[in-house]
Amino acid sequence: MSGAKDAILGRIRKAVETDAPSTTKDTLQRRFTFAEIQQRLNEPRAQLRPALSGDKLDRLVAQMEGVQMSVSQLQTSSEIVDQVKWYLESEGLAGDISVAPALRDLAWEPGTHFGAATSKEVASVTDCFAAVAETGSVVLASSGESPVTLGFLPDTHVVVLKSSDVVVHSDDIWPLLRKLPELPRGVNFVTGPSRTGDIEQTIEIGAHGPRRMHVLLIMNE
Repeated sequence: MSGAKDAILGRIRKAVETDAPSTTKDTLQRRFTFAEIQQRLNEPRAQLRPALSGDKLDRLVAQMEGVQMSVSQLQTSSEIVDQVKWYLESEGLAGDISVAPALRDLAWEPGTHFGAATSKEVASVTDCFAAVAETGSVVLASSGESPVTLGFLPDTHVVVLKSSDVVVHSDDIWPLLRKLPELPRGVNFVTGPSRTGDIEQTIEIGAHGPRRMHVLLIMNE
């Protein structure tokens, strides 16, 4: 078997060495200059993307609901606090919540905790960097204003999303990230509540993240 394998690989090697166009071999062998690398980063080539028809917000909501995320559409940010209260009550959840500092200017009740989650909260409320209509994913970019623990420790995660931050394809996220003054330490694409089927192929919700995800989609901001 070893001899046959060596013979096959030898024929492939010989074909590549003799038949490959010289331009292809030169491209593979030469080193790119720093300027060329920088140019490719600054002007990335557009990759092939699936054609998606219809309104991107309608697709986003459909994709989110398809992965067990619930969505409420609000007109302005002034409705966020009341909607969070309504959602938690509708789910029978009572207790402390943690809110991302990026949302601290809203009219939260006195004593609301702002900052990283401690695993004792029943829910967290965060902003998000963007959302992807193609997959129904929310994109969380970590920062001091939006600690990464808020999206993973509490059993319930409420996400505030502005309609203007919705993109069509996942590829569209990277150019937006490159425009930031400083790249986030962590970027997470989250598509629905945490789940796994590793144990006896039985789906377990909340294996390594929230059991519930609810999105507040702000239509006019």
